Amino acid sequence: MIVEKDKVVSIQYSATDETGAVVDSNMDVEPLEYLHGYGNILENLEKELTGLEMSQEKQVLLVPEQAYGDFDPELVFEVSRQQFPQGAENIELGNVVQSSDGQQLMVTDIDGDKIILDGNHPLAGRTLHFSVIIKNIREATSEELAHGHAHMHESDDHCGPDCGCHH
Repeated sequence: MIVEKDKVVSIQYSATDETGAVVDSNMDVEPLEYLHGYGNILENLEKELTGLEMSQEKQVLLVPEQAYGDFDPELVFEVSRQQFPQGAENIELGNVVQSSDGQQLMVTDIDGDKIILDGNHPLAGRTLHFSVIIKNIREATSEELAHGHAHMHESDDHCGPDCGCHH
């Protein structure tokens, strides 16, 4: 069996940035299981894994445009603490807040009542080096295909209330 659309693929991976720093890894935990061909992982990483077989390893280099995009300085802006709803006194560096239009923003600086928010993905502007091992490939269930993602408990053939399928 090979990695292709409509297959559930389990991978172990490590991602480093251009400095060699590990930015994400699941090498010490359970493999990531995803439904191939449905945009559940980075599109360009998914393309590079297509055609691989069980136990194969692949090194994948993704420049910013192929991963999380270029860093956009216009997505970094200052707001006043008074612009936040109640609870703004608990805001700390690294917190992720949601704007009124649903955008995820990270708190990157706090200076008194001035709070700097960044709408860029934390890995925007970075070249990523992925080291990936294919751990398992299986047929997707009809329910997984209908929902567009792998379900964590293949034995009971359904996902839980937190998967996002059920409203």
